Amino acid sequence: MKDYSRDPYEGYYRVGRIWFPVGKVRKDLSPKEMVIGLEINGRARAYPVSLLQKSPGILKDTLNGTTVLIEVQEDGEISKVTDGQGNPIHHVFSYWFAWQAFNADTSVYGK
Repeated sequence: MKDYSRDPYEGYYRVGRIWFPVGKVRKDLSPKEMVIGLEINGRARAYPVSLLQKSPGILKDTLNGTTVLIEVQEDGEISKVTDGQGNPIHHVFSYWFAWQAFNADTSVYGK
């Protein structure tokens, strides 16, 4: 019987390597770099969380003609992702290796 009171991935979050085969991983970022992933009208972009956390405030970008605003709190928490009119933009938090696997043509903010 499995012990579900214990996280079987304890330690996985802290090490840089991937435990399972996932295919080819682009070298733009470390495989387990956390990113915010956005897709707007067929264009995808990854925003490295570590880069966002270096500059709390509001990051302004444009993706496929849409203004993207990412609000980062002083403590590094990402509080919201909106367009230029303040409407929420659907986004995901993901490891880089997973985001790029499903979004092969993604760009990377800051690269």
